[in-house]
Amino acid sequence: MINIYKNLIINYINQKLTINDILEYASKNNIELSKAESIIIYNFIKRNYVNILNGDDSSIQELKKSLPEPLYNKIIELYLNYKSKLLF
Repeated sequence: MINIYKNLIINYINQKLTINDILEYASKNNIELSKAESIIIYNFIKRNYVNILNGDDSSIQELKKSLPEPLYNKIIELYLNYKSKLLF
């Protein structure tokens, strides 16, 4: 079952993910993002999603250097929440 979720995520990121998706997702989670922050997050996802899906989330520290601490902390909170649900 995990492989099905991974394949769905991989296909979505490769074929459909847009910066607007990042902005909409943030808005649905009551997170205010600037256009620049959404671009940073988008580029991070595109560069690192394979490693993260394979259990190596060490690259997430990279975001800490580029984003305000409250935003980074919210991203970590969301990530850990989804990670626990999907068991990656």
